Amino acid sequence: METVLKTNGIVKKYGNNTILNKINMTINRGDIYGFIGKNGAGKTTFMRVVLSLTNHNQGEISFFDNKRIL
Repeated sequence: METVLKTNGIVKKYGNNTILNKINMTINRGDIYGFIGKNGAGKTTFMRVVLSLTNHNQGEISFFDNKRIL
């Protein structure tokens, strides 16, 4: 199965606050995902990191096996 999105150990910090802590996710072609969580859980921050709207502090993101590493 073709991997569309893969994240490995994504960490995002604002100052001393860790917003995303080692997020690992693999989405294959045809998969459907939804993000569920309380306000402030990091859903929007994760999407901003994946879409390169904000930088992450650690980890790697790959689309179709093309890695973007920090």
